[in-house]
Amino acid sequence: MAGNTLFVLLHELAHATASQMQIPALAGKEDAADAFAVMQLVKLSSGFSDRVIGESAKGWFMSDQRNRENGDPVEYYDEHGLDQERAYRIVCLMLGSGEDKYQRVAAATRLPKERQDSCAGDFGAASNSWDMALRPHLRSPDQPKTKIDVVYGAAKGDKLESVAQALRSIMLLETVAERVADTYAWPAPFAIEMQTCGYANAQWLPKARKISLCYELAADFADLYRGYGDRPASSEPRKPRAR
Repeated sequence: MAGNTLFVLLHELAHATASQMQIPALAGKEDAADAFAVMQLVKLSSGFSDRVIGESAKGWFMSDQRNRENGDPVEYYDEHGLDQERAYRIVCLMLGSGEDKYQRVAAATRLPKERQDSCAGDFGAASNSWDMALRPHLRSPDQPKTKIDVVYGAAKGDKLESVAQALRSIMLLETVAERVADTYAWPAPFAIEMQTCGYANAQWLPKARKISLCYELAADFADLYRGYGDRPASSEPRKPRAR
């Protein structure tokens, strides 16, 4: 749950970065945001960050499996890629980083060998694009850190309160805020907030200069793992619902 929530936070941070720093769109903006999240985690090069990336891909596979069982239609018009596409793209970027430790993830998800061979090119293109775009915004040691407010809003109900307590206990928002304030020179302060929304979602709100994460989204990740966490990834393609 925490790993998938962190990945979503980094995905929305990519949108905040593009908006605040006026970075032109890098390929599809949602694919670019996923790539940003992967790049940030790969650079940490720790056992924790490796698990976060792997669990994020697993989460999209499980979401796809849940949608199949529920008979949910495939939304080809959505600005995000299909869940299974996003999962495989994350796996491919991991593998493309050149770290042998990610080979087991590719094997576990049955990423075809011919696709594996092109992953280094995908990772290189995504990494170079983000590095080039962010280089002018790297914070020098003599620059003050931008204030990034962290807010844990009220969690309504026992289920969401337990989620909120778990995320507060690991200082999820504080850790990300500190890291990005230390790394980048932001043009203006902004906030990262978790709140009760009434639905599962996360978004960057440019007018409010705020990343909003819903407790319901984290709770949904927890439900997803309880229901599908012990199942292998499925590579069966989705088909539109018959009419």
